[in-house]
Amino acid sequence: MVFSIRDLTPHQIVLMSSSHPKYEAVHEVDQLKTARDINLAQLAPKEPCFISYNPSFKRILGENAVVELQEERTQKFAHEAGVYIKSTDCNYFTSPFQGHGTIEVHEASHKTGEVRAVKYDHVVNANGACNYKDNILFCSQGDRTTPSALVLVNPKTSESKILLNNFHGREFNSINDVVVHHERDEIWFTDPTYGYMQDFRPAPKLPIQVYRFKPSTGEVWCVADGFAQCNGLCFSPDYSKIYVTDTGAVQSHVGPGHGGVFSFNSKLPASIYVFDVIDGKFLANRRMFAFCDSGIPDGIKCDVDGNVYSGCNGGVFVWDKEGTLIGKIWVNHEVPNFNFVSGGMWILAHEKLYFCKLEAKGTLVSLECE
Repeated sequence: MVFSIRDLTPHQIVLMSSSHPKYEAVHEVDQLKTARDINLAQLAPKEPCFISYNPSFKRILGENAVVELQEERTQKFAHEAGVYIKSTDCNYFTSPFQGHGTIEVHEASHKTGEVRAVKYDHVVNANGACNYKDNILFCSQGDRTTPSALVLVNPKTSESKILLNNFHGREFNSINDVVVHHERDEIWFTDPTYGYMQDFRPAPKLPIQVYRFKPSTGEVWCVADGFAQCNGLCFSPDYSKIYVTDTGAVQSHVGPGHGGVFSFNSKLPASIYVFDVIDGKFLANRRMFAFCDSGIPDGIKCDVDGNVYSGCNGGVFVWDKEGTLIGKIWVNHEVPNFNFVSGGMWILAHEKLYFCKLEAKGTLVSLECE
C-alpha cells in the first residue's frame, strides 16, 4: 500500500451512537513531501477513514460523510455484484469462490439490516451483477458442466431465465461483470478466465474479451480484446466513454483447496483503460486512464459528475475525469466491489460489509433507486 498522510483532525474519530462502529476522520495527503519520501508514502491508516489527495474530494464527501460497519463475519461473504432493487428494498451481492464450495448470493434488507443467503435457478457461481429493469442481471460463471451465462432474476418471485450462454456456439470462459447501455437497451460484459484459473470451469474456448449483447434480438458482438484479465466496466454518465479494469496482476492458481491460491505479479496490469464509445456500439481510442497503486482496480462506477470510483486494496479509490487520483474511501481491506444507492454506497470487503454516507451521487441512482 502506498499512501502519505497528514491529519486534518488530531485523531481518528469513532462514533458509537449505534451498535455499528462509525468512522468519519478525513486525512489529507501532502504530495510534495511524499514525492521525495518513500517511507512517508508507504504509511496507511489502520482504521476506516477518508484520504484526500485533492480539494475536490471534499465535494464528494459533503459535510456528513461517514463509514459504518454493517456486518462482520469470520468467513468471506461480501465480494462482488452489489445491486439495489427498489421493489424489494434490498441490496444483493455475491461471496467469493472458496475451495471446493460454491458461491453464494446474499440479500441485505435496507429496512431491517438482515443479511441472508438466497438461491436462484440457473445462477451458478455468480460474480458480478447489475440492475436491469428492477431485476438482477447476474454473471453466472458456471461450473465444469454448466456454461457461463447472463441470467435475469426477479428477486420478488425468484423466477430466473437465461438470456445468453454462448458466442455463436462457443462457451464463454467465466462471465465476470456486466453493465447496461440504457439508451440502446443493450448489455455489455467482460469474460476473463478466472473460472478456469480457480479450477471450477473447463479450459477457455475464447480469448479474454469484452462483449455487447442485444437481448431483444439475441445478437452478440465482441467489442474489445488485448487484456490480461478484463474485469469491471462502466459507462460515463453520457455513455460517450466506457471504463474497463484489467486485473491481470492478480493470478489465481489451482492448488490446495482448488482455486484458493492467489499471487500478485507487479509486472502485469492493475489498470483502468478508457475507450470512446462510437455511435453507442463501437469502441475506439483505447488509452490508459489510471493505474492502481495498491492491489488491483476491480469493480468500477461513475458518479453524476463523471468521477470514476474503483474497488482496490484498501478501499474505494476515486479519480476525476482526467485520471487524477483525488481521494480514497479507506477501510484498510481489499474491496472487490461496491454500489451506489440513495445517500451513499455499500462497500463489499470480504469479511466486512460497510455503508458509506456520501454527498456524491452514482450515475444510475435516479434510474434504479429513487
